[in-house]
Amino acid sequence: MSLVGNIVTKNDKYQVTILIVVVVSILLVIFALIFRQVEIGNRNKNTVGVVLTDGELAINYIDGQEFNIKDEKEHSFSISITNTSDNKLYYSIYFQDINRNEATVSIEDYDGKVLNSLDEDLDFKRLINLQEIEPSETLRFVVKIEGSGFKGKLLVVNESLSSDSFADLLLSNHQVGSSKTRVGSEISTLNEGLLSTVDNKGTTYYFRGNVDYNYVKLGKNMFRIVRINGDGSVRIVLDGIIGDKAYNTNDSDDVSLSSYASLRYASVTDVLQEWYNNNLNEYKSYIANSSFCTDINFNSSQNEVNYSNSYDRIFIDNTPDLYCSGDLYVNVVGMLSADEVTLAGAYRNVPNDKYYLYNESIDHSYATISSYSLKDNDLRIMNVMSNGAFGDGISVDNEVGIRPVVSIGANAKIKGEGTKNNPYIIVA
Repeated sequence: MSLVGNIVTKNDKYQVTILIVVVVSILLVIFALIFRQVEIGNRNKNTVGVVLTDGELAINYIDGQEFNIKDEKEHSFSISITNTSDNKLYYSIYFQDINRNEATVSIEDYDGKVLNSLDEDLDFKRLINLQEIEPSETLRFVVKIEGSGFKGKLLVVNESLSSDSFADLLLSNHQVGSSKTRVGSEISTLNEGLLSTVDNKGTTYYFRGNVDYNYVKLGKNMFRIVRINGDGSVRIVLDGIIGDKAYNTNDSDDVSLSSYASLRYASVTDVLQEWYNNNLNEYKSYIANSSFCTDINFNSSQNEVNYSNSYDRIFIDNTPDLYCSGDLYVNVVGMLSADEVTLAGAYRNVPNDKYYLYNESIDHSYATISSYSLKDNDLRIMNVMSNGAFGDGISVDNEVGIRPVVSIGANAKIKGEGTKNNPYIIVA
């Protein structure tokens, strides 16, 4: 074999060179396209993870926190949230500084279950609002954005860092006004908002009429705000009844019969305390002692019936009063007074289904702690009927609906809007 057969000719070298150039050019084009796609992807999605802490909430924005979507594709962004504390915390997830254009946004858990979906008003709505996370628990979510023109910053917020007391929050959200109806002399069917008077601790602010922003939720139980007490705690009443019980079946031999009307000596206190222990025990550090007033003086007499001071105020003088001149009993749980019911919007025996204490699910009367009348051994307390009006009094040993009342202390931190769909809750 000759050497010529082992030597590549110049022409062969040229062809090989051309082939290499072509291959390299093709590879460069491929790499350029790949780089271009990565560059587009990076503009659409910040792939640099961000790990932040908000109090004792550790937040990992796995796919970044700020997004600028340019194409029509669906983009997914993962988040993990860990509660590093020994206490239950509350968190919310939403976007800030949004340019939504036509994009839709949804959030799913890691199993693919859609938890919420928003297609408008993203500046005012939250993907997740005021949800709890247990100590040492880690939650994982995927936020999906579909549609071009979306720009925004994703935020996970530890709602347990609120600095305002409940009373502060209410007073900042609601201007204290003047009544639109005659308090104590007519029913209220209007939303009269927040009004003021005095109690034994100072200025107290109460809701009156057809108010729809005084909802509070503790656990599974919904309440309505009655008033801000003079000591700064917030009094709330269960939005329903816990069943029918007699107000007082205790032996009255140890006290005068008139004093037997006081919540201090009533057997219903055991019923209330048991309900409190079973339903609000986890909130006990946020529940303040409240003062519950019962008039035990029966000074006016008509047709051999002695009527109480509270009867005279509500039924004769039309002057409900939260300043107690009767027996003031202090406890964590009690019931409404007739004065509080009147200030809320009731009047004598006039039906009213438009004030916030009316609840169509309460189909019979419920008790107050206000005394009504005394004749021989028949001691009666004031009751509110299913139509929202006061009844003719009910004997203390007859069964009647019970609505517990508690007060949230100034140490509680609150979030929410007070609506039925977004009630106030305790976050810390």
